[in-house]
Amino acid sequence: MFKQQCLAVLLISILFIAPLANLNDVEETGELIDTTISESGTLNGWPDVPTWRIGDKYTYETQFDVQQLIQQANVAASLNTLTGDTVYEITDIFFINVDNIQTLAYKMEIEGDFSSGNSGATLEGVSGRLDIGYSGEDIVRVRDMAVINSEFTLDVRFLPFNLGFLGQDIAEISFDTSYSPPKEKYDFPIHTGDQWYMDFFASTSVSGDSDYFDPSEFDTAGPENNSWQITANGVPTEDGKNIAYSGCADSYKVNEWNQTGVSQGFNWYCPDVRYNSWMRVSNAAGFTIDWLLKRYEPAGSSGVNPTSNPGTRDIEIDIGLQGIATLPNVEQTIFVDYSGSSGTQPNTNLQLRYEMDSTLLNPTTDANGQATVVLNSSDVVDTTPSSDDFSSNGLIIWDPQSEIIGAATIVIDLSLTPVDLIAQSDAIIVTRTRDGVDSILTKSIGYNALPGDLLSFSIPTQNRGLLASPATEIDVTTPSGTVITESLPSIPSYGEARIDVEWTVPANEPIGYQNLMIEVDPDEIVTEDSNRTNNMANVEVFIGRTPTAQVNVTDGVYTFENVTIDASGSFDDDGGSVTCRFSVEKQPGLIDNVDSEDCIIEYNWSDGRAWNIQVIVTDDELDTDTIDVTATVINRAPFMNLSVIETIDVNQFVFADASDSGDVDTISPSGQEVTITWPGLNCNEGTTQPTCTFLASEEGPLTVTAVAEDDDGAITTVTTTIDVLNVAPSLAQPELWKAGQNQSTDSMGYWNLNEDETVILRAVADDTPLDKDTVIIEWTPSDLDENWTITTVGPSSQTTVSWPTSGLHTLTVVAYDNDNVKSEIRTGIVNISNVAPTIATLGSTQPIFEDNNITFTAEVTDTASDFDTLEVCWDLDSLSDADEDGFADNDCDISGFEMTASWPTSGVRWITATVTDDDGASDSTSINVSVINTAPRAKITNSTDVLALNEGDNLTLSGITTTDTAFDKLSLIYAWDSNHIDSDLDGDNTGDVDHYGAEWVISDLPPGTWLITMTATDDDGESSTATIEIVVKAKPADGFLESITSAVGGVGTLVIGILGIVVIGLAAFLLFTRNSGNSSDKYSDFNLPTTPGSQFNEPIATPGADAGFGLYQQDTVQSDPYAAYNPQPQADPYAAYNPQPQVTSQPDPYATYDATAQPVNEIPVNPQPAPVTNQGPPLPATGLPEGWTMEQWGYYGAQYLAAQTPNISQSQPTITDTTSQSASNSLNDVLDDLDL
Repeated sequence: MFKQQCLAVLLISILFIAPLANLNDVEETGELIDTTISESGTLNGWPDVPTWRIGDKYTYETQFDVQQLIQQANVAASLNTLTGDTVYEITDIFFINVDNIQTLAYKMEIEGDFSSGNSGATLEGVSGRLDIGYSGEDIVRVRDMAVINSEFTLDVRFLPFNLGFLGQDIAEISFDTSYSPPKEKYDFPIHTGDQWYMDFFASTSVSGDSDYFDPSEFDTAGPENNSWQITANGVPTEDGKNIAYSGCADSYKVNEWNQTGVSQGFNWYCPDVRYNSWMRVSNAAGFTIDWLLKRYEPAGSSGVNPTSNPGTRDIEIDIGLQGIATLPNVEQTIFVDYSGSSGTQPNTNLQLRYEMDSTLLNPTTDANGQATVVLNSSDVVDTTPSSDDFSSNGLIIWDPQSEIIGAATIVIDLSLTPVDLIAQSDAIIVTRTRDGVDSILTKSIGYNALPGDLLSFSIPTQNRGLLASPATEIDVTTPSGTVITESLPSIPSYGEARIDVEWTVPANEPIGYQNLMIEVDPDEIVTEDSNRTNNMANVEVFIGRTPTAQVNVTDGVYTFENVTIDASGSFDDDGGSVTCRFSVEKQPGLIDNVDSEDCIIEYNWSDGRAWNIQVIVTDDELDTDTIDVTATVINRAPFMNLSVIETIDVNQFVFADASDSGDVDTISPSGQEVTITWPGLNCNEGTTQPTCTFLASEEGPLTVTAVAEDDDGAITTVTTTIDVLNVAPSLAQPELWKAGQNQSTDSMGYWNLNEDETVILRAVADDTPLDKDTVIIEWTPSDLDENWTITTVGPSSQTTVSWPTSGLHTLTVVAYDNDNVKSEIRTGIVNISNVAPTIATLGSTQPIFEDNNITFTAEVTDTASDFDTLEVCWDLDSLSDADEDGFADNDCDISGFEMTASWPTSGVRWITATVTDDDGASDSTSINVSVINTAPRAKITNSTDVLALNEGDNLTLSGITTTDTAFDKLSLIYAWDSNHIDSDLDGDNTGDVDHYGAEWVISDLPPGTWLITMTATDDDGESSTATIEIVVKAKPADGFLESITSAVGGVGTLVIGILGIVVIGLAAFLLFTRNSGNSSDKYSDFNLPTTPGSQFNEPIATPGADAGFGLYQQDTVQSDPYAAYNPQPQADPYAAYNPQPQVTSQPDPYATYDATAQPVNEIPVNPQPAPVTNQGPPLPATGLPEGWTMEQWGYYGAQYLAAQTPNISQSQPTITDTTSQSASNSLNDVLDDLDL
């Protein structure tokens, strides 16, 4: 980057120096305003000051050759000649104040783009393209083409590898230079040999932006003294090259020198294009810039060929002077013609400007476009003294409206004669040829030569008279004494004629001045010559010797120590002083030029070796002597600072950095000063890089060695030791896989699973190669159970897990190596969702008789972990909210998977089974149980012998053996009616209730045959009737018993006999009945035959599939639940008198007549299931099943229809065909055992 900076500064310097040295001339020449060449463009045949017009445009092929400069500038770079086009255009004519004088000026704008071409530039070994953009503006004085001000901007850019996107902006710099007085590069009128001088002050300020240097470094200000001479006339030709524009065959070469005699370049001025046809800026620093005319496009012109012919202006202002020259302060008539091919410009107000004298006049053209005006020549002297006049002052006449300008030069001389031949030594052109190289010598520093030089003299004879001179001769006497006589032709007024004379300096020519003598018209042939004092001239030529260079070098020191190079012993044999230039080899191929007036310098090198030095000794005549010497410098060993970490974990890359190393005395490019090697290490960067990245694969101390070698072979070695430590294993984030898929987390970062859902946990650990295979990976699947751990061995862990409980479980996994160093603990959160239990349907409506047991078994499902915690609750009445929680169907009347229940009362029971897990999730199912009432079966028993009833006897009858369910039996209503009593006094002894109660003691029986009926009615209003017939005998006549008693031995004897017979009979009867399996009651059964077809004679059939409940696939016979209370007699002797009572379902017909009767239990209303909003499936063809309601059908119709399908098996309740026992049952058994 430093060398790029150097090159940037170099290029900026080139472009900076060029405008100051000659670009300003180029700029002023670029601001051409057209002028008529045939008239006001010439003065006595010599080119006079041109005029430009707005729109005049010049295009130049531009070439920058800076290779020699780069080679001498210590820059590691190469650069082809920069090429491009530069366009000069006149854009304005305006007034500007110069030294308090209002001055008419041109504005010339300059644009150019120059490039090295692709790969035409190399910086630090990188090939690319260098582009320079140039834009500027010059202010040029109209009257003499002097440059007033010059400003321009440079934009320098480098494109590595020719790629625009890699472009680097080197600089964007603006220069602003002013000249006081304006710099005159021309002294019009011009002619060959004319020579002029000028002192001026140049001031340059620089601004802009650059990353590489401070633009203000280029600020300069100071006096300058340059000289110019017109040395040639003809086709512009240099080094065998010509310009592309073909219309400048009559050009004048104007050479320029600085005050020390160093050439600054030249301009070929072409009068036909009103400006330069070729411009060159050359500098002793080693660069050359050329501008070669390609196109000229004048404004307001006809017949133009941009590459060869300027054509003519369509209209112009021609100025005619009264004489070729004038004396100071003389009135002179000025003639003006304002016309052209487009016609004349009559009655036009013009302005005459004689700015040297601040004279302004305002002539007006007549009808022919002409005007005449008288002007005083004044005695003002211009700032450019020349060899052919006293002063030459510019005159301007212009049209401010159309901005068309005419210009001419008023030549002032101190005397005017008809003929004045002059031997003009100041206009001599001297060309020196030395070793085949031609040089133009300037009088400003004197003419000098060495023995063997060839001097060519171009000697002018001028006629400063007002008339042409007659032909004559000229004598030239060389320093060797040889007289050369040449003829001179007639010379026009203020014209000249030249002869060429050559002289070779003899080898033994002594040191000193030699004279070249010139005499014009030696025989005084020209009698009209009014001043013969200037017919002779003497040209001094100094013959000297080259200086002698002597150098002493004090070397043998280390790098960066000064070496003294002393050439102060050098001298000039011809007695003059000498200066020295030391061309020091700073780096191979790079030269550093150091100028010294005392010829002694101190210099140091950054690399050890023998360095070449060339000393150039120059004398006052610019003659030189050169001597080559060497300086030996001792190399220093490279330095190196090794930076490496002191400790590092095993299996980590170690970065060893020796980039803080180098060779203080190297000449290698940046970054290549030393070569670093790393013995024993396998560096990722390679083995010869300033850094080394390597793997510390083993634990323990590790030695790191770096060796630095500079470009001279010197070596420096640095060794250090680092401690390689064990490292904890690393562990990747765990993964959860399900069904072969890696599960992603939700927005909360949770994995979402169900209870007992089996997944695979995976984690991969890493460790150093020696520890990797023994890594232990430990899982803790849940933070809720710290004892639940799973351990695997190896870098890859996989385990199958499931979570039995719902909620958030934070799992952790950690890896341990064999040093028990653990990795970072990785975590994951598993959100376990509870799986609600399910319960199978209990089927459709189930029928059951009162007090019969029915068993339901809940078939439930849930996850395995929840199954043991399931709780099944049975709500036996889903229409009642027993726990008062607002829900009627969730009471827990019975818990357990199996429920057995019975109901003492009829009706529909809505049973709901609810299964609930440990998370409170539940499922339920419901079923209707239709409880069917069991009608009572009336039976009459007696405790009195009904076969021997006599009038007046008391008879005790009982209905206690009437059969019914235990619950219903407690509330049976017994109603007795005997046809020997008319309780309701309606005249009918039947159909009324004579007694309520389970027993009826009838007192004082009247004789006769009586029917006694007992009706038993249960709480559902169903009843059963039993009737017996008794015969009551009339009393015998009084004394009947006493007669029998006396016959058998008395009454006591008779009674004892009868009792014995009865006991024997009862014993036989009891033995018989027990053997037949029948149990006896407290009351004797009348054993009256029942009427065939009675509901109590047949077994009770459980309703089958056609009964409307859809539960059974075939009819099943159920034993009579009341068999214990209703034994079947073998034969009923009273069958004819005791027909089977009929069961009816009706309210108690006697309830309104017996206010003292036992209270009748209210017949319960069958509970109805919750109303349904749907109508259920279509009814079957047979209609609504028996005992069903439409609400039941709406809820359970679908189940009913499904039950009709044989291949569907539903969970069926178990109905136990046993009547619930009560205390009365046990009492009956006791009575049976005690019955006699």
